[in-house]
Amino acid sequence: MANYSKPSMKTAGHMLYWMTHQSRFKALASYHFKTALACIRLKYLLNEKPKLIDECRKGLLCYGCLETWLLWRLTGGKTFATDVSCASVTGMYDSFSRKWSRPILASLGIPANILPGVYPSSYYYGTVQNGPLGYSSNPSLSIPITGIIGDAQAATLTENCLSPFQAKLTLGTGMFLNLISGSRALALMNGFYPVIGWASGQAYFDSVPTFEIDSTSSSSESPSSVLSTSRSVHLDNLTYLVEGFYPHAGTLIDWLKSENIFSTYSELEEILYSGDQLGLDEKATRENIFYIPLLRNTLRNHQNTLVDEKLNRKSFYGPDGLVIGLDYSKSADKLLVARVFIESIAFCTKLMLENYRKQTRISPSILYVNGNVARSNWLLQRMSNTIGIPVERRGLEECSCLGAAIVAGVGAGLWPSFFAATDSLHKRLHSEANSLPSVDINDANLNKRNNKSNSHELYRRFMPESSEICISIKKRYHIWSHLRASYLPKTSTGLKLV
Repeated sequence: MANYSKPSMKTAGHMLYWMTHQSRFKALASYHFKTALACIRLKYLLNEKPKLIDECRKGLLCYGCLETWLLWRLTGGKTFATDVSCASVTGMYDSFSRKWSRPILASLGIPANILPGVYPSSYYYGTVQNGPLGYSSNPSLSIPITGIIGDAQAATLTENCLSPFQAKLTLGTGMFLNLISGSRALALMNGFYPVIGWASGQAYFDSVPTFEIDSTSSSSESPSSVLSTSRSVHLDNLTYLVEGFYPHAGTLIDWLKSENIFSTYSELEEILYSGDQLGLDEKATRENIFYIPLLRNTLRNHQNTLVDEKLNRKSFYGPDGLVIGLDYSKSADKLLVARVFIESIAFCTKLMLENYRKQTRISPSILYVNGNVARSNWLLQRMSNTIGIPVERRGLEECSCLGAAIVAGVGAGLWPSFFAATDSLHKRLHSEANSLPSVDINDANLNKRNNKSNSHELYRRFMPESSEICISIKKRYHIWSHLRASYLPKTSTGLKLV
């Protein structure tokens, strides 16, 4: 059944969308099973240990992701739940109906009764019962748990992306591009999928505990059987995103370091800027030197391709792609290797934004970036020149943590809404940033000074440079895009990166 479930589900999605024109079926047709999804890992576990299926059906087991397990442990087993943002990225949640997806669960053979209840991001989930913060003997001192949110969504919230068509890019180990679609889910094809960003329920001080354990239940009963909810929950401030993902960003930099291309991250910035002085962009374009990220299966099957024959030059493999056009045994070539690797991050961003624009006919006016890789000024300037819009780094280094704090604050009643919370945060941020001396982003020594700057001084807005520079870089992008397409299987459609 596993061999046929995916094509059958996608075919059914296409047919139902053709008949009904409902976006939820379009999303089902574009669904991709990926090993990173929680549902695929659960399916693998059930296949490896078939006895677990019987235990699930009997109600002896429950399944949740890390946030569900932490919540269960913190509340002493009183709360078995997750929030809409975390549920929407498991691969088995229907963001349109806001319920666990029956077609996906059926195709994977996953019992629905083992999954947690789904609630707003800002919500009263119970109190801390275990650990150093637990006060079971004194209920008046109990600490409420009032927020849960996924990390990519939390970073988007921190960036104050609350209005439709705003865009945020997180550059960490991988790349997460999130675009706001507002109060309605938006179904796209080829690499984007609708997820829920956040939602709120009643504030802690306006609500009563929603989860209870029946004190009369026996210890032999299953965890799910002793949990109950007192009422259904209304979602306020519900915000949808579309998400594009590419698994490599920081991993590219780690690979360069492992290959002794650079020793420290400040040295990498110096290498990138020195290449500008040496005119390496012109050399790379003239000699068709690029780093082409590819799917792993494609990479394995294309060691000798037509592109390599045309270029008639050496090539070598990176962590997820192919460097064409050079042999990096020489020091000058090592400078080029660093540039084309980091440049590919900007090109992948352009590819995802183009995919989004072609399907929606909408382009964001500014791209907000965060994550450790976003500390590179050279990369963000190259990205701005490539995509043709401003790229802004707010200077908030722990965006996901701050987003979780905002969600918890709204759930606790500290702020009346997400807008009020982020507005207050960014007013303070801009006030502190304006008190600092201005810095010229074109200063050649800026990258050195940034290594000594604090988080407030990391705030920068990178504007597209002169038309001549932008035209040159966009020319490189179009060549890169064409070369990448020539490596893809002929049956491949769209601009999928993963």
